[in-house]
Amino acid sequence: MNADTASPPTKPADALVVFGASGDLAHKKIFAALCAMGRSGALKVPVIGVASSRWSVEQFCARPGQRRERRPRGQPACTQ
Repeated sequence: MNADTASPPTKPADALVVFGASGDLAHKKIFAALCAMGRSGALKVPVIGVASSRWSVEQFCARPGQRRERRPRGQPACTQ
């Protein structure tokens, strides 16, 4: 491999940040995919949702199809 084209070593991510977490795309597609990744063991980092909506955590979790559960580290923290 040529030294000019070699990529630097990568480090694992510390977290995944979802901007627009209260929006329809996040609700219908992104969180469903993240939950599937969590259940399969492919999601190894915490997910942080950021939104401009002034929702409380309770309001966010009360959205139909969106529930949050606290579980031990390494297990998915979402249900459908």
